[in-house]
Amino acid sequence: MNKWAVSLAAAGLLSAGLAGCGSAPSATGSTPLVEAIGQNPDNLTPALGALAVDNTPTSLMDMGLMYLTPQDTWAPGIAKSWSVSSNGLNYTFNLNPKATWSDGKPVTSADVVYTWHYMTNPKIKILYNTGWNYVKSVVAEGAHKVVFHLSRPYAPFYSTVGGTTIVPKHIFDKWTANQINHGIYDKGTPVVSGPYVMTKWVTDQQLTFAPNPHWWGPPVNIKKIIVQIVPNTNTQFNMLATGKLTMGGIPSTDISQIGTLHNYNIIKPLGATYNLIQLDENNFLKNVVVRRALDYATPKQQIVSKIMHGQAVVAHGDQVPGGYFYDPNVPHRTFSLSKASQLLASQGFTKGAGGWLYKNGKELKIPIWTGATSHSEVNIAQVVSHEWEQIGVYAPVHTAGWSIVFGNGTPQNPGPQVNGKDEALIFSWGQGVFPDNTIDFNSKYVPKSPLQPSPQENGERYVNPQMNALQAQGVTLSSRPARRAVYDKIQLLEQKTLPVIFLFWYKTDTAISKNLQGYVQTTFGTSPVWDWSLK
Repeated sequence: MNKWAVSLAAAGLLSAGLAGCGSAPSATGSTPLVEAIGQNPDNLTPALGALAVDNTPTSLMDMGLMYLTPQDTWAPGIAKSWSVSSNGLNYTFNLNPKATWSDGKPVTSADVVYTWHYMTNPKIKILYNTGWNYVKSVVAEGAHKVVFHLSRPYAPFYSTVGGTTIVPKHIFDKWTANQINHGIYDKGTPVVSGPYVMTKWVTDQQLTFAPNPHWWGPPVNIKKIIVQIVPNTNTQFNMLATGKLTMGGIPSTDISQIGTLHNYNIIKPLGATYNLIQLDENNFLKNVVVRRALDYATPKQQIVSKIMHGQAVVAHGDQVPGGYFYDPNVPHRTFSLSKASQLLASQGFTKGAGGWLYKNGKELKIPIWTGATSHSEVNIAQVVSHEWEQIGVYAPVHTAGWSIVFGNGTPQNPGPQVNGKDEALIFSWGQGVFPDNTIDFNSKYVPKSPLQPSPQENGERYVNPQMNALQAQGVTLSSRPARRAVYDKIQLLEQKTLPVIFLFWYKTDTAISKNLQGYVQTTFGTSPVWDWSLK
């Protein structure tokens, strides 16, 4: 699962079509747009950022060949049109000849070809290159036409490859992989193809953006965008209450005060991010019946009601409710400590010293880890620990920085995810609105050794040949109904075998200033920033 416990969903501010665009930038509004994020961005280098907050600045600056609209449709980005061959092996993109980098140089097919080399360079620490492993070559046919040749059909191609940020070859080609990995791109003024450029980044304080002077798309209306870094959620809410933010998320702890935000419209789309308990299957957790018992002993509705204050929906799988691939008929377990105890007893566990469960002289101990700065997840860990301990599972709570929770540690003191013991980790994962979950639950993504780093994302070490086969089938089907039939089976298998315990989907309660016009947000994304204006 995600090594940094954050959402990496493919949602952004830029999502509408650009075909035929070429108007010069216009920024007549004098009032800046101000929003807050919870921590300093990790990395603005394309495909290297690990934190969800990285999406806020990069979505203002970066462009892919295409983008997903809030209406769940693909629209032109750098590519003005595209097509796929009947056998699903060749994708052709026609680039917008007006597309330009922020330094004035044209965006060409050479940049797209370079992006393929960049995304598949083993020396560059690309966080996720899902889908690019299906691409065997990218061929430029002139300056504004490029063809992707795949080794085998791959249905999620648009979401995993077509939406990837295109990288400026003339900038990155002069750097070594080591320089790229160490953030040389972030140290200057990033050269981008989107509507805004970053003019200033004060670490742990704010990032400032101005219209891209070489923006080739629709004119933007907002002259200045400020992204403030505000780690404390109460401070963020107070900034909303005093009108210092144009938009901001509403923490669950402040939901009761939502009525005080008189100058804001409140939107409540369901996000494509779910909270989960990763069960590292090293010893007792290899037993699916033990995992089912823990699922019964996890009070999901209580967590949604009491900790999330209703800002979530109980999850029964990894497909977002309301999305095309979501199966509402998947059976699920309701909270029952008695059923949990019965299942553990059926596997030979008996009470021993201290009231804890034992089997063959070994204690059923499952420490629960989460990030120390994630207050809601710390509370969730404490509630889950209490209920698990009611049935005799020793589940002490440990908190630490995310880099420690998901880090490798040292051979002498390995991190909790790689120490070879039964562990539970609570965090969030951005599945997105697309169904492919190969990196999560496929056995080929199980770490090969305890200290192997990412991208071996199946940290729970879940192995199921049926899951592997269904995933392999699902990504090859171009027909959406046929794919949905496969992912219905996958969701049933998830509930039966529990690669993780699914907790809830987040509701993204967001306050939007009544002065902000043209802003639309759904589960699938946000209206493009050039549609926004401030009264």
